[in-house]
Amino acid sequence: MRRPILLSFLFLSAGLSYAQLDNRVFEDRRNVEETDSNKLFLGINVLGFSKDNEYDHYRNPVITGYTLFGYQFSPYLSYHVTKNIRVEGGIYLQKDFGNSQFSTVAPIFSVKYQKNSFSLIFGNLESSLNHRLIEPLYNFERVLNNRLENGLQLQVMRDDLFLDAWIDWQKMIYFNDPQQEALTAGLNISKRIVNGRSTQLTVPVQLVAHHQGGQINYKFNGPIETIVNSALGLEVKHQSAGLVRETRLNGFYVYYKSLTPDLLQPFKDGSGAYFNATVSTKYGLDVMGSFWYGHEFVTVEGGRIYPSVSVTNYTQQHHLMKLFIVRFLYNIKVREGLYATARIEPYYDFYFKSVQTSYGVYLNFRDRFFLGTRRKQ
Repeated sequence: MRRPILLSFLFLSAGLSYAQLDNRVFEDRRNVEETDSNKLFLGINVLGFSKDNEYDHYRNPVITGYTLFGYQFSPYLSYHVTKNIRVEGGIYLQKDFGNSQFSTVAPIFSVKYQKNSFSLIFGNLESSLNHRLIEPLYNFERVLNNRLENGLQLQVMRDDLFLDAWIDWQKMIYFNDPQQEALTAGLNISKRIVNGRSTQLTVPVQLVAHHQGGQINYKFNGPIETIVNSALGLEVKHQSAGLVRETRLNGFYVYYKSLTPDLLQPFKDGSGAYFNATVSTKYGLDVMGSFWYGHEFVTVEGGRIYPSVSVTNYTQQHHLMKLFIVRFLYNIKVREGLYATARIEPYYDFYFKSVQTSYGVYLNFRDRFFLGTRRKQ
């Protein structure tokens, strides 16, 4: 199975290239500016969301329909200690409609060091869709229901290079804990190798690894587990004038491997091919077609429609997954820092011969307010 997928990838990538959902409006990346040195700011992040997954479980038992509806509100204080160091602290609140309580109330704290294109972050990471991973490796919905990540992150952001490496420590254990510690590490390197006036060629390498274990939880008798997802791709992007502003093409080889001695997942390893073609218009509308071909693929944190095993019911296993996805993505900039997004994403499952559809509407608002400057002693 792996050889045909790899050969098809090499063949198609000559005309296709890496592309992914344009999630830039959901990114929350704040640079450390030299002009902000010794200044204090109040920042506000708000995300309102409504995502309706109209998945018919009877027509496709691998996936079950559900709705995500609510808002996230995160006020924070940001103090720029020097021209290269910023300290932030605040609170993150998530309200899911239909729940009388906040589903998440968590403190946020981070220290960011940045010099030129290099940055290092400790604490709350620039997480979720900031990693710019493809959907089989990282589910878009994590920005809606599992956004916070804590640990250490290294970034390099240049015109010709995007590098993001991080460790998200998800579960801490203490002596004699009855549970396992859990962490996820990730890497995304995207290097531009051709930079023409209107056409760019980029090679991305992506990896996500999840580990559960520990050496001090003597009360836990279960096995240690480590699983890895990786991807190698090629991206071609062409910019033009007129109605179509940008065309992006994609080819990706995706691989899954369980490094656990005692097999806990249904499959030891698996692979997939992921191809996309996207047209972006001057009116903010993107149209994207995607094809996914996966064999015994198990995901770490990827989208629910891609793996060969249902994430909600492990008895539902299908060795081969073939999907064709069409996405209509519309972004509008209401004002600086305020964006509205609408998405319609139907897909056809070749195995179950069924069409499933999801709809989403989102409102992103980010702003900050100057509070004062520290007086020199």
